[in-house]
Amino acid sequence: MSFRPRYSKFLTGTVLLPLLIACGSSDDGEDPGGATSSTVSGGTTSSASGTSNSGTGGGGPGTSGSTTSASSTGGSDATTGSGTGGDTAGGDTELTGIETPGADCTVPSLPAFGELRANDKLPDPFTMMDGTKVTTRAQWVCRHREISEMVQHYETGPKQVKEATVTGSVAGGKLTVNVSGGAENVSFSVDISLPSTGTPPYPALIGLSGGSLNNDRLKQMGVAIINYNHNGVQPEGNRSGGIFSKFHGNANSGALIAWAWGASRIIDALESTPDAKIDPKRLAITGCSRNGKGALMIGAMDSRIALTIPQESGSGGVAAWRVSEVDNMGRTGSSGVQNLSRTYGEQQWFSRDIEQFGNAVTKLPLDHHELVGMVAPRGLLILGNLNYEWLSTNNADQAGGAARMIYEALGAKQNIGYVDSGHTHCGTDYAGGEQEAIEAFVKKFLLEDESANTDIWKPKNALDQAKWVDWTAPTLR
Repeated sequence: MSFRPRYSKFLTGTVLLPLLIACGSSDDGEDPGGATSSTVSGGTTSSASGTSNSGTGGGGPGTSGSTTSASSTGGSDATTGSGTGGDTAGGDTELTGIETPGADCTVPSLPAFGELRANDKLPDPFTMMDGTKVTTRAQWVCRHREISEMVQHYETGPKQVKEATVTGSVAGGKLTVNVSGGAENVSFSVDISLPSTGTPPYPALIGLSGGSLNNDRLKQMGVAIINYNHNGVQPEGNRSGGIFSKFHGNANSGALIAWAWGASRIIDALESTPDAKIDPKRLAITGCSRNGKGALMIGAMDSRIALTIPQESGSGGVAAWRVSEVDNMGRTGSSGVQNLSRTYGEQQWFSRDIEQFGNAVTKLPLDHHELVGMVAPRGLLILGNLNYEWLSTNNADQAGGAARMIYEALGAKQNIGYVDSGHTHCGTDYAGGEQEAIEAFVKKFLLEDESANTDIWKPKNALDQAKWVDWTAPTLR
C-alpha cells in the first residue's frame, strides 16, 4: 500500500494540534422495468474545552455543548499517536457527534491483495489488525477507525482527499452548500421542507432523492425532510463526473463514498446555518435500493447522524459479500442474488480496487456486517423486501445478525432494528410492521422520546452462527 500524507486539524479549546495522517438509471436490478450565510471548516466537530459530545451508550443522540469546527479527517485518514491495542491516555472514546471517530488512532499499513489470506467466515470485528483483541470501548473506537480505513482502501476509495471549508446559506426553502479548498470550489443545494408541528430547530430526515418513506407522516410527527439529489455530487455511472471529482481532483472513488462526502458537507452547512431551522444533532439518513446502499454508507461514515434507515439495500449495502457468494453459487444470467462481481459490474458504486475480489471474495479482510456495525451505538433500522430474490434477503439477514452482536457488545442492542416483509419495491405498502418500526425509531432518535420501543427484530432468517461466525462478542467497558 502506498501512503498519502495528509493533515487533519483537531481543535481542543483554542489549541490547534496538527495530526499527521496516513492512509493506506437502472437500479440494483431489483426495479421492475433573502439569504443568510455562515461558515464551517471541514466537517469534523469536537467539543471545546469544558464541553462534551454526545454520549456513546445512550439510545438517542444525547446532548452536547458548544462545538468548534475543524478540518475534515474524511474517514480515509489514520493518524499517528495512540497504538491500536489497549487504552490510550486522552484517547477519543466517543462514537457519536463527530464525523470520523478515532482521530488519534494509528492504523497499520493495509496489506496488498497478494498478502491477504482467505477466510470463509464473516471476519471478526473484535480483533484489531495487529491481532489485539478488543475488550474496551476505547479500543473499539480505534477498531472503528480501522474498519473505516479498510472499507475505503479495498472497496470505495477515499472519502476525503482535500480539506474542505464549507459555507451554508438558506433562502426559499433551499440550503446552498459551498465547499472550497479543493482543486475547484463547488456548490450544490438541497430542498428543505419544514413540518407544520413542533418547534425549531427541527429534527430532519435526509433522503437520497427524497427517500422512499412516508414523508408526509414524518412531517406530521414534527420531522423536516431534506431532499438530497446526490447524483450531482457524483453520478453512479461516472467516477470522474460530478462535484466530488471536481473538488478532489480524484476519479477513483465510487459513488457511494462520494455521496457520503456530500452528505457530510450538508451537515457541516447545517451546523453553521441556524436560519435553516434544522437541529444538526437530530438527523436521520435514508434511501432505498441503490440509495439504500448510499444511506448505509453515509450513516457508517459520519457519526453525527443519529438514525440510519437503509431500505432494500441488497449487496453493496447491508448484505454480506461472503453470504451472497455462497447463496449465488451455480446461478447464471439474471437468476440468483446480486453478489460482488455483479454489483461491481452494474454501476460505479465502488472504486476499481474492489474488482480484484470478484473471484476472491473470501480474501476481503472485512465484510458488510462490519460496515453496518460502524453505525453502532447510534440508531439503525434495516428494512428488507422478501419479494425480490436479487435483494439478497438471507445475506442481509446474516450480516444484520452479526452486526447486532456489535451493538450488543456496546450495550446498545435495542438501538438496531430489522424488518423483512414482502411489498412493492421501494413502496410503503408494508406488510410486516415497517411503518410502526419507522415511527418508533424516529420517536426515539429524532424526537428524543426514550419511552419509544425499538426492540424490533423481525428478519426472515436468524443468524446462522455455526456457519458464519467463529468469534464471540465481548462486553465492551
